[in-house]
Amino acid sequence: MYKKILLLMIMVLAPVIFSGCSSNQESASQESGEQSDETKVLSQEATDAKAVVYFFWGDGCPHCAEEKPFLEEMEEKYPELEVKMFETWKNPDNAELFQEMAAAYGTQARGVPATFIGDSDPIVGFGSAETTGKQIENEIKTCLEQGCIDPGSKIE
Repeated sequence: MYKKILLLMIMVLAPVIFSGCSSNQESASQESGEQSDETKVLSQEATDAKAVVYFFWGDGCPHCAEEKPFLEEMEEKYPELEVKMFETWKNPDNAELFQEMAAAYGTQARGVPATFIGDSDPIVGFGSAETTGKQIENEIKTCLEQGCIDPGSKIE
């Protein structure tokens, strides 16, 4: 039993540990003045400052119905923002995409609404524009200011 738990912990933590090592190596090479081609591409993407949000929702879900217009307002407020919306209850392909996205983020697709922004943990649920909305907007601002990944790139 303990061996299974330990193995599971290693499987979950190994990507986090190794991803931290590669980013530290990139930082070290940048500090020494060296830039790899990959770093140059990432730097260019960051200057283009575009954020992509993946929003998984269900038809008839009241919290989803509140978040949809909020995200549409965010797209108007931030022209560099692209929100991709996927209805999961009636569309099996979108439900499968939701499962894949959640797995890529190291979590399970348990409920909607679920919002994926950059490399941050997904935001599940929506209370109001003043609570969850502020959290979503802060993540969007961070992506636009500092650059972040397109969540879809984690499953491609």
